[in-house]
Amino acid sequence: MGTEFPLGAKVRFTQKRLSILTPRDRQGLAGRIGITQTDGARVSKPTVYFPKDGANLELRLFRVDPSHLELVEIPPNVEEMSSGNGRENLFERSPGPAHAKTTAPGADDGGTLSPNDIDNLFD
Repeated sequence: MGTEFPLGAKVRFTQKRLSILTPRDRQGLAGRIGITQTDGARVSKPTVYFPKDGANLELRLFRVDPSHLELVEIPPNVEEMSSGNGRENLFERSPGPAHAKTTAPGADDGGTLSPNDIDNLFD
């Protein structure tokens, strides 16, 4: 079972992984701290972004094997909540599209479109 890294976690490559890289690649990644850009609970291999650091250009690596990474720091906005299925929920949730209202000029019920109004937009 792999390690899950929360969105926004700071990570770096393990010494074991760095030891098998070419000297040039090792030099470019050794000690660099990256930030996960994917939710480890949803994606098994995270995307990791390494910001520009001195002579090192910014770098984004896709589908990184989590066994090649080690956690440096959990983002401050992460909270642990029980989700009823025995699994910890590591992410704060914000209202999504289900809470958004679709409005258009002339909507007859206070600015919210009815299903018929939405259908009429596509006629």
